[in-house]
Amino acid sequence: MKLILHAGIILALTLFFASQLAAQGLITPSFTQLVGNGTTPREHPADMLRLKLDVKFDAFTGTVYGRVMHTFKVLQQSVDSIEFDAMKITFQQVLIGNKPARYRQTDTTVIVYCEPRLNWDRVDSISFTYSAKPRRGIYFVGWSDSTGTMRRQIWTQGQGIDTRHYIPLYDEMNDKVISETIITFDSSYKVLSNGNLISGIFNSDGTKTWHYAMTKPQAPYLIMIAVGKYAIADTQAHNKVPMHLYYYADLPETREPTYRYSTEGMDFLESEIGVPYPWESYSQIPLADFIFGAMENTTATTFGDFYVTDERGWLDRFYVNTNVHELTHQWFGDLVTARSIAHNWLQESFATYYPHVYTKIWQGEDAYQYGRRHLHSAALAAGMKDRFPVVHVQAGGSRVYQKGAAVLDMMRYTFGADQLKRVIQHYLRHHAYSNVETNDLFQSFQDTLGISPNWFFNQWLYQGGEPEFTISYAQAMVAGIPGISKATIVNILQTHETDNLTGYFTMPVHVEVHYIGGGTDTALVTVSGAQTTVTVPNATGKAIAFVLFDPGSYVLKRVVFSRTHAELLAQAENAPNMIDRFDAMLELQKPQNAKLLSPSDIERMYNRETFHATKSALLTIAIQQKKSGVKGLLNLIERGLTDPDVQVRKHMVANLRVVDLEVRSKYELLLTDPSYSIIEDAFQKLCLFYPSDRQRYIGMVSMLTSPGMKVEIAVLEQRYLAGDEKVMSDLAELSGNKYEFITRQNAMRAIKRCGVLTGRSFANMVDALNNANTRLSDVANQTLSWFAEQPRFKALMLSEMSKIREQDRTALLAIILL
Repeated sequence: MKLILHAGIILALTLFFASQLAAQGLITPSFTQLVGNGTTPREHPADMLRLKLDVKFDAFTGTVYGRVMHTFKVLQQSVDSIEFDAMKITFQQVLIGNKPARYRQTDTTVIVYCEPRLNWDRVDSISFTYSAKPRRGIYFVGWSDSTGTMRRQIWTQGQGIDTRHYIPLYDEMNDKVISETIITFDSSYKVLSNGNLISGIFNSDGTKTWHYAMTKPQAPYLIMIAVGKYAIADTQAHNKVPMHLYYYADLPETREPTYRYSTEGMDFLESEIGVPYPWESYSQIPLADFIFGAMENTTATTFGDFYVTDERGWLDRFYVNTNVHELTHQWFGDLVTARSIAHNWLQESFATYYPHVYTKIWQGEDAYQYGRRHLHSAALAAGMKDRFPVVHVQAGGSRVYQKGAAVLDMMRYTFGADQLKRVIQHYLRHHAYSNVETNDLFQSFQDTLGISPNWFFNQWLYQGGEPEFTISYAQAMVAGIPGISKATIVNILQTHETDNLTGYFTMPVHVEVHYIGGGTDTALVTVSGAQTTVTVPNATGKAIAFVLFDPGSYVLKRVVFSRTHAELLAQAENAPNMIDRFDAMLELQKPQNAKLLSPSDIERMYNRETFHATKSALLTIAIQQKKSGVKGLLNLIERGLTDPDVQVRKHMVANLRVVDLEVRSKYELLLTDPSYSIIEDAFQKLCLFYPSDRQRYIGMVSMLTSPGMKVEIAVLEQRYLAGDEKVMSDLAELSGNKYEFITRQNAMRAIKRCGVLTGRSFANMVDALNNANTRLSDVANQTLSWFAEQPRFKALMLSEMSKIREQDRTALLAIILL
């Protein structure tokens, strides 16, 4: 017997509860109830309309030479000055229109005086001719490597407010400009910027001038420039929008694997969002030593070249999810931009949500459910630290990305996919090329569906915390239901802390009762208040096998639900959704449950599973049981080591802590695995347990060329442990600026494990201390700090101090003195 209620009934239920909450006097949401600094958008007396930048670079000195003209419209009745953001920029000339202007400069701003005053609606321009040597906003990569080994590039990264380091401008989210960029540089390089390429003119001095222009406005942080040596593959999706995929010409084998699903992602987003791609073209370009993962600059996404991969490297890292994330931003963040950082979830949550939905298309339902679990886990982990709302300047990444995406996923679940799609279409079209705040999305529910989901926005966005449900059930005899005498009474308690910031949650939740011998009864209950009880009629009178609260795990929550071993085993074997089987398997991992499982139980479940998470959960039980002395699990563990799914094999390498003689032969097969990551981990572990065979293992992997040189560095480390001290020179070399940051990271960590610091490796780590890429500088700092704790290496550092650049000495002294 199934009491399944469809989207329309869910909507009716939520409308009912919305009316109940309105009757209780809850206000229409317009902003978070926990206010913080940065909530109010910055004031500005003029609306910047157009920005025209003409720029040249001295790459070897990291110098920018530019001229920028801002066309603006006066917003106030009378304006006597306009402030622009400018970080330590040197000005040669400042003009209002074509006349010199008086200005005053600080380290962070330039104030231009309007003489005479400018009045309402006046359209005018201010131009700056300037030079700068920025440390942020624009990055000159590889130019300090005298050997020419490192790729030489110039690239910008404007988010959050770093464009001001190389362009004097109003650098805030709450204004938009139509930009135009003219870049002159060495003609042997490629140059990319926002919008359409208008022209490319070769100059007599060996340079070329590229002219790009936008046709619609964008936020200033989205302005971009990238310079490097690339080949370009031109393609298009079904919408015929030109797509330009930049790749390294010396690595042609990486083009297709790196950009796999790019056109399909565009087709998916246009269909799923229901609003056409809003710009004239779309480019993507990989960058060396990029400081983030990727960046959604309007029409031109930049991404770290650590995503560049060949077919084999795809097994360890692929660009698909990041690709769709950044492409989603072309709508959410670029087309509509948050008015202030407090509403940043309107950008990042949407750009996390749509790749989650796309997972179902390209990886399947199980991966889709597992992806939802990752969203929930990140949000709940953040909730263990504090209870800031999603709509707050201090929300933090896990809320702005994962929790917000989970909230959108729950909107889809609660209101229906088609209803949410109509809301989002209205939201995008109504606010196209302008700024938004959370209330604009709320108003779109009213304008599109005629509903006011105060209750939903309040509990999930404007308030903090997440619900915790404690579940119990009992069978009971019932009266009053024709033909039914037995039912399952499910008791739902909300047991989280409640106060002014976190109240009781209201959500529609399914309850499923599964019976021994087959059959299921399903009911939908709208949970609200401290306690909710649902009665699920049992028409057949069968005994209960297990009960599911929120099957499929759609609702973000913690759950306390005590179940017997028999119930958990039945759920692990028979629950229709992978995620519900997975949850039961996690419970079965607990010692009191695992000891009741026989090897045949574990293997039977493993044989039925196809998804890596459930197979890995079962293998964890097998490893634990084998360690406890249970016999009959060797075959299953060997199957795990050779499983066709690379994620299962990775799980085995990470969790099989001891490589004993029983599994050694199968484990050695991992040295020829397609995954570089598995090879590295297996190699290190085999050398640890069987050092007498180290040279044989080295011979098996020494010819590999791996991303970040992870395998090659592991080989050097093992050679040192075998007594070859000369390899420390090679590791020192790999820690230097000839190499991209991941190779340098790997080398530094290996040097630390070897416990040997040389003058050269020391100098290379110091060089990394002030690197703009914090992922590199952090590793350098941690490694040097570790060595500084040992007197002999601290003495080496002090003796080498005179060779260190002045700008690096302060950071180094802080490490040594600590």
